[in-house]
Amino acid sequence: MDWLQITQALFLGAMLLMLYPRVKQAFKNPEDTSGKWGAVVIPLLIVGIIVVVLIKSVQ
Repeated sequence: MDWLQITQALFLGAMLLMLYPRVKQAFKNPEDTSGKWGAVVIPLLIVGIIVVVLIKSVQ
């Protein structure tokens, strides 16, 4: 394991720690965020599909 992977793991851990309270709040009060999940899921799916296509085109 080199320093780059250690740094990436630390940033990932910090990001998850910072996101945890928001996710907890969203699951606690689903009526406040019920319409907003679609606005998040659709762009993430599009980005995921683009990444898969790019990876497949390189191989």
